[in-house]
Amino acid sequence: MDPRADENAGGRVQGGRRWPVRAGLRDLLAAALVFALAWLALGSELTRPDEDGLYGDETCWVAISIQHWSQLAHGAPAAGAELDPPRWRGGSPWARGVQRTAFGYPSPCLAKLVWGPLLHARGFRQASPLVYPVFLQHDVEGGRAAREALEPALPIARRVVLACACLTTVLLCLAARAALPGGWGWLGAALTLALWLSSPIVRATAVDVRTDFFMLVFVLGAVVLALRARDALAGRRGVAALWLAGIGLGLCCGLAVSSKLNGALSCLCVAVWIPLMWSSARRQQDCGGMRVPLVALALSGALTCLVFWALNPRLWAEPLAGVADILARWRELFASFQGDWAQRSGTAVGRTPSESAALFLDRTFSRDDPWRALTGLGGGAGGMVGGLCALAWRALHRGAGPDRSRSNEPALVLLVFVLVMLVGSALWLPIDWPRYFLPAAPCLALLEALALVTLLQVVVRRLRPPPAN
Repeated sequence: MDPRADENAGGRVQGGRRWPVRAGLRDLLAAALVFALAWLALGSELTRPDEDGLYGDETCWVAISIQHWSQLAHGAPAAGAELDPPRWRGGSPWARGVQRTAFGYPSPCLAKLVWGPLLHARGFRQASPLVYPVFLQHDVEGGRAAREALEPALPIARRVVLACACLTTVLLCLAARAALPGGWGWLGAALTLALWLSSPIVRATAVDVRTDFFMLVFVLGAVVLALRARDALAGRRGVAALWLAGIGLGLCCGLAVSSKLNGALSCLCVAVWIPLMWSSARRQQDCGGMRVPLVALALSGALTCLVFWALNPRLWAEPLAGVADILARWRELFASFQGDWAQRSGTAVGRTPSESAALFLDRTFSRDDPWRALTGLGGGAGGMVGGLCALAWRALHRGAGPDRSRSNEPALVLLVFVLVMLVGSALWLPIDWPRYFLPAAPCLALLEALALVTLLQVVVRRLRPPPAN
């Protein structure tokens, strides 16, 4: 090797590899460009009114964030507790008044802890309980006035959601780039970006004041962390590195579930990633057997539970009973959504796993196909299936060269992510609301992009002339 390679002040190569500083600057600039493109593409409706009027969710999320922060940081009583019926009086102040609505303790609190102090700092420190449909019956005109008072706060809260949507875009592109080596990875990231920004679900929800994009940031954060830390997860960097990676993944999962409950799908990903990467690398005998990845799993799970508990005041006094109460409330709420409300509005529901899966496939392969939205052409279903097959093939086949033993690991990580998010979303869907399909949207864009790049690779190989003898 030429010793002058180490003296390359321009940062081109060092021992056959790019200097970390130059590569880091390149990645940072690419991430900033993707973030800016996403902001321009998705931020066109920041100042629109809450189109659902007296029953819109956005204003309720603004109100609960203001009230939650006042109750947590300033010791204010639970707003609206004086309007509670007898069955809700007494007990925890975090389960009374506005906290007993669907926006209160049944919904995780991370987004409220972001919106709340920001809105307080911008002067929005009061919100009437009449904003919520459950209290609106007491004073319809007062509810209308209360919602109008919070209209100026909507663009502030929407910018936070848009920032989360843009960060989600950056993380998705990082994941897509890891799926393929070299320039093909950059092409895959570019196609994923185009498909993601064209997705009807993404465009319809990217500025809605709801918690879905908070959850997606941390779910995709876990994916990128697993991709970057796969040597640690495989045990190549020792026991401590594996345990630290498990702790990092647990933190991402805890924040995902603390954003929205279906962020729990990320926990299933971690539960597969750690033992799968460990066994794939066949390092058990060098690092203490299966006890080591099991400890990493335990650390990850413990931190997930700790973060979820710490960020939800309803759980502080009675963690197990509080979780059971939250799950029971959601069963009650979904039953009401799927009952009279769905019949009046004509919205399709999924009461069984098979009905949910049929609902998922109908929307995924027709109404919300990124390929159709981007090009106006059909074939998106074939692209998704083809991308899944290509990803599975890469996950199950090792490449050539010095890194052959771990060349399939990025595809393994992504395959687990895609299968868990798609299958989990399909079997869980309770009702045909666009935001409930959002966790699957990154997978659809990634798979269609991977199918396109794989097809292009095949064409290039066919057209490339054979090597000269």
